[in-house]
Amino acid sequence: MAGLIDKLIETLDEMNDLYEKLVESGKEKRGIIIKNDIDSLQKINDNENILIGKTLKLDKKREELFSDIAFVLNKDQKDMTLSKLIEYIDKQAEAEDVRKAKDRAENLIKELKKTNENNRILIEESLSQAEFSMNLLRGSLSRRPYYCDTMGNEIPTDERLFDTKQ
Repeated sequence: MAGLIDKLIETLDEMNDLYEKLVESGKEKRGIIIKNDIDSLQKINDNENILIGKTLKLDKKREELFSDIAFVLNKDQKDMTLSKLIEYIDKQAEAEDVRKAKDRAENLIKELKKTNENNRILIEESLSQAEFSMNLLRGSLSRRPYYCDTMGNEIPTDERLFDTKQ
C-alpha cells in the first residue's frame, strides 16, 4: 500500500510541476497578447498543448493508481478522491505528503484559471478592437465621395464637377 501511495505522490508532484509551467506560460502569454505578437502566441499555444498532453497522461496514471488504492482499501473507485484518501490513510506517514500535493494542486489550478480568465478577457478586448477597426474601415471604403449642389441635393459621383478636357 505504501508503494502505491508513494507512486501517487510522485505522479501528483509531476502533475503539479506541469501545472506550474502552464501558469508561467499563461503569464508569459499575457504580455504577448498585449503586444499582439501572433507568432509568439502560436508558439506558446503549441508548447501548452504539449504540457497538457503530458498532464493528461499523468492523470490517467493517477486514475489507475486510485483504482489500485481503492481495491487495496476495499473502497469504490468512483468515490475515491484525494480528500477521502487522506481520511483513509490519516494515520500513515504518507498522509501529510498527499495533503501537501493536493493543496499545491488546488492552488496552482486556481492560479491557472485566474490567469486563463485574464488572458481570455484580453483576447476578447483585442478582438473587439480589431472588429471596431474593421467596421470603420469597411464603412469608409463603402462610402463613395459625394457632392451637393447649391440646394443641398446630392450629385451622383459619376457626374463630374470639373471638365478635365479644357
